[in-house]
Amino acid sequence: MSGKTLPIHARWIRWAGRQFAGVARRRGVWAIVGLIAFVLNAAVTLISGIPSPDSHDERSYLLAADTFAQGRLTNPPHPMWRHMEAFHVLQQPTYMSKYPPGQGLVLALGKVLTGEAIVGAWLASAAACAAICWALGKWLPPRWALAAGLFAATHVLMIYWAQNYWGGALAACGGALVFGAIGKLRRRVSPAGGAILGIGIAVLIISRPY
Repeated sequence: MSGKTLPIHARWIRWAGRQFAGVARRRGVWAIVGLIAFVLNAAVTLISGIPSPDSHDERSYLLAADTFAQGRLTNPPHPMWRHMEAFHVLQQPTYMSKYPPGQGLVLALGKVLTGEAIVGAWLASAAACAAICWALGKWLPPRWALAAGLFAATHVLMIYWAQNYWGGALAACGGALVFGAIGKLRRRVSPAGGAILGIGIAVLIISRPY
């Protein structure tokens, strides 16, 4: 539209685009994405109520969360364990969830901080969204990384992961850290990049990435 004044809606769109790009270029913008995800997930739970475990997997993870929250790695088997067997729960040699400890640890964090395991799921979802924004910032222009992080924070699957106990967000966080660390190391080899890569791999090892 050369030689003509842009209509007001086009000027507003341009102004909003410039503001968004300015925010995206700020350092630590990934933390804002994580905060938005946390507040959104907390609001959904406060509106719909704290979820009850509906599957054997969730009950198994809550067993792990209770165990870790009490400062134990596992529990002694019940004297009558043969009559108390349950899906996805080990009775021998000790009484504990069969799953890797990652999801149990984040749920235990929620229990320790607030008394509610679901808060750990909110934290895992927020960490995953923040990690996605940070990781894509190593590969894409800042505005696209921020847009993807906000999309992840509002995606129905991410919200679903934060409203149950069997997880998904923790593995997504680990994968994003690995992906972002590779992008960081591709630009310049550094101890920080190697440390982030190691943390991401460790998170994947203690979660269920598949």
